[in-house]
Amino acid sequence: MVDLVKKSLIVKIILAIVVLGVIYFIYSSIVKTKVRTIKPYTVKTGNITQNVSAVGNVVFGNMEELNFPISGKLQQVYVKDGQNVQVGEKLASLNTTTLFQNVQTAQNDYDIAQQKINAFYAQSAQNVQSAQDALNQAQANLSSDQAILNITPVTSSNYSVISAKVQSDQAQVQTDQQNLANAQPAYYNVAPLIDAKNNAYINLEQAQNALSEATLTSPISGKVIFLSSIAPNEQVGTTSQGGAKGIASAESGISNVAGNSFITVANTSSSQIFAYVDESSIANVSNGQNVNITLTAYPNQTFKGTVISIEPSSTIIQNVVNYGVTISINNPPPGIKLGMSASVNIITKSANNALLIPNSALIYTASGQPYVILNQNGKDTKKFVKVGISNIYDTQIISGLSVGEKIIVNGNSSFHIKTSTAKGGKGKGIAKQLGL
Repeated sequence: MVDLVKKSLIVKIILAIVVLGVIYFIYSSIVKTKVRTIKPYTVKTGNITQNVSAVGNVVFGNMEELNFPISGKLQQVYVKDGQNVQVGEKLASLNTTTLFQNVQTAQNDYDIAQQKINAFYAQSAQNVQSAQDALNQAQANLSSDQAILNITPVTSSNYSVISAKVQSDQAQVQTDQQNLANAQPAYYNVAPLIDAKNNAYINLEQAQNALSEATLTSPISGKVIFLSSIAPNEQVGTTSQGGAKGIASAESGISNVAGNSFITVANTSSSQIFAYVDESSIANVSNGQNVNITLTAYPNQTFKGTVISIEPSSTIIQNVVNYGVTISINNPPPGIKLGMSASVNIITKSANNALLIPNSALIYTASGQPYVILNQNGKDTKKFVKVGISNIYDTQIISGLSVGEKIIVNGNSSFHIKTSTAKGGKGKGIAKQLGL
């Protein structure tokens, strides 16, 4: 019984060895001669674009972040978030009771200062007129007495009397002339009054400005895209925060509308995309280039745009040098909002009816010269080519190939080439097979 069990076990071992041998023989045969079907690619023409891709966010080219330039208590808000407004439209106001009183006080001070100047000049005019009248009378007396003296004989007993009167008249004229000069308003007398008036005017202007600044009006026509949550009678102004709502992204060119803005108004028809392009691609980007835009909020639509500006200075983002690029949106959707995410493809180059081949058909020498494997009359040969623009799929061929020629596309599963094995069972690559 034991012998039978041993014999059965030996038979099973022998059968297993035979099966493994057959499997190894079949595998070796397959490895040694493996034939795959060759299906070359036919060169053809088409349109190609070369793109620079980037991601960014929606901004508005015409946007005003507004806040009261003075602090005070909020009195009333006249608009709602999302409301369309016109240029000059009233948006919100502060309590103006104290501000109005300040204007009245400043106006009164200015009026008093002006009255003092008016009174000074009125008194000066009166003094000048009195001095002028006295001088006129003195000159008339001198003229009359001089005439009498001229006709009085020197030998007359009255000559000395009249002569003395003329001398007295002359002295009086000189005195009255000096009095007239002294009566003229002197600058050093009126200067303090003018300074007081100027100071009063400055105070009045500041009070009036403060009163006018208590009302926010829209400098543009557009839509309210941010409205502070501050309630009436709460403190508001340049020293107060705009509220918790808003978008802040220093790396996407979007202003923090919640920081110092009470109301933000934007012309949404001036929608733009602000994106960063790294330094390896920025040299290919220039103003006026067309852009295809995809908004995350509108995944099934493609919007057209144009590059309108490129920042001259760089921005470092995660240790990579980038340059900000602003792109206009030609046909923004009505519901577009500040900060929406966007993907952009900037068309840097394009060619129509170009000779195109798949990128996987290109091979490069050690020195960087491009070539393809030309399949002609069943023979594979190396063919150097001159390439043009390319994208992630295709490359333009400027010279070296013609329409209709067939080439081998290396690495594409739908194109195969006969492969043989070297000793040891390891197959050679396509380049080695062709002696390249």
